Amino acid sequence: MATEIPEFTAKEVAAHHTTADAWMVIHGQVYNVAEYLHDHPGGAEVLIETAGTDASEAFDNAGHSEDAFEIMAEYRIGKLKGAGNRKAAKPVKVAASAAPKPKEASNARGVTTIGLTAAVAALGAAGFYYADGKFTALPNLMFINTALSKNTGSRTRGLGFFEGFLLASAVFGVAGGVVSRRLMKLLHAHPSFMNYPPHIKIPKAVKPNILLQGGWLHPSTYQTLPLVKKELVAPNTYHLVFELPNPQAVLGLPIGQHVAIAAEIDGKSVSRSYTPVSNNADRGVLELVVKCYPQGVLTGGYLEKLRIGDEVKFRGPKGAMRYKRGLCKNIGMLAGGSGITPMYQLIRAICEDDQDTTKISLIYANRSEKDILLRRELDAFARRYPKNLRVYYLLDSAPKSWAGGVGYVTKDLMAERFPAPGDDSKVMICGPPGMVNAAKKSLVELGFEKPGSMSKMSDQVFLF
Repeated sequence: MATEIPEFTAKEVAAHHTTADAWMVIHGQVYNVAEYLHDHPGGAEVLIETAGTDASEAFDNAGHSEDAFEIMAEYRIGKLKGAGNRKAAKPVKVAASAAPKPKEASNARGVTTIGLTAAVAALGAAGFYYADGKFTALPNLMFINTALSKNTGSRTRGLGFFEGFLLASAVFGVAGGVVSRRLMKLLHAHPSFMNYPPHIKIPKAVKPNILLQGGWLHPSTYQTLPLVKKELVAPNTYHLVFELPNPQAVLGLPIGQHVAIAAEIDGKSVSRSYTPVSNNADRGVLELVVKCYPQGVLTGGYLEKLRIGDEVKFRGPKGAMRYKRGLCKNIGMLAGGSGITPMYQLIRAICEDDQDTTKISLIYANRSEKDILLRRELDAFARRYPKNLRVYYLLDSAPKSWAGGVGYVTKDLMAERFPAPGDDSKVMICGPPGMVNAAKKSLVELGFEKPGSMSKMSDQVFLF
C-alpha cells in the first residue's frame, strides 16, 4: 500500500520561514530547503527571501535546468492542501547557440574583431619582412634600406623606420583589441537575463497590497454615501451598508483605523467615530455594525432613523493604528459590546492573510448572549484558523447551557488568556470606560507597560 503524502495548508507553510526552518511551495509541492541553503547556486539569500511562501513564479523565472528537479526531490516533504494536480512548468534547457544576441554586444564583438584582424595583419607583415632570404618580397624597400645603411654606416642590425612602424602597429592593435573587449563587457555586463551571475537577483514585479491602498475616503473633507441596506442583527444593533460611487471603488481604510460620521441634529453639528467591519477588499461598499442607544445623540437620534437611500457624511481615515503583518507575534484583545468592531477588522486581516502567523487571544465581554456581535464570523475564523485565533466569550448573566465565562474581566483571567509581557506581545482594548480603566490597571500589575494618554502603535497596551 502506497504511503499517503502529507498535506499542508498555506498557513502552515508560512510558519516555517527562518534560516533553520525554511519551507516553500513550488507547483503545489512543499519543500524543506533549510539544509540546501548553502548549496544553492544562487545563494542562500534567494531561498530565505521566499521561505514560507509559494515560490513557483520565482522558480520558473529563474530558468532552472532539468537537474534542478532531481535535486528538489530530496527535499520534498509533502504537498499543498487544495493545490490540485497542476503541472509544473517544463524545465528550461539552456543552449548557447539559441541564446539571443543583443545588437550592442554584436557591435562590440565586431569592433574587437576588426582590431584583432589588423593586429594579426601587422604581425604577419613584420614576420614576412624578417623571414630568411628565401623570400624576395618587398625588394625595393629592402634595397632602399641597404643603401641607407651603407651610406650612413650608423646602424647595421637595429630596426629601421618601416620595421618599427610594423611592430608598433602590431602591439597597439593587440592592446586596442583587448582594451576594447574589456570596455564593451563593462558597458554591456548583463545584455540578457541569461548573463546574470548567481548572486544577482532577477527583478521581480511587486504586487500591491489592496489593504494598504488609498481610496474614496478623504481625511479632512466630508463626502456622502447612500444607505443601501439596513438590518437589525442584535437588540438595538444594526448592520448598515453604504454604497461607494462605483462597484470597483476602494474605501481606502488602513487596517485598525476608523471613519467619522457627521450630521445636523436639532440645529447642532454632531460627529462620532466608528470602525467599519468592511475593508479595502470589499469593493464598492462601506459596512458598519452600530449599537444605537436611545439616549445616543448620533446613534439613537440619527443612525437608527435612517432609511434606504438616505445620504450620510463620512470622512477619514482616522486613528493611530495601522496594522501590518509583523507588528508582533502575539496579541491579546479585550473587547466589550460594540468595541468588537476594531478587533474584528484586525482579526479578519490576520486570518485572511496566508503569510500572517500572528496569534490572537480574544476576550469578548457582553451583558447577555444575544448582545454578542459578529459571533458567527468570529466563530468561523476561530474554527478555520485555530493557530491564529482563540475566542473566549464572557457574559454578565448567562443561561444554564452557557459554556463560556461568566462575570467580569479580572486580572487572573487576562493572565490566563493573554500572552505574557514581552517585545513580541501586545494587548489591545476597546469597550466601555469602566472596563477599559480596570483592565489598564490590571495589565500594569501583570508587567505590561503603562499606556499613555494618546495611544501609539509602539505601545504594549493599545487603546482604540
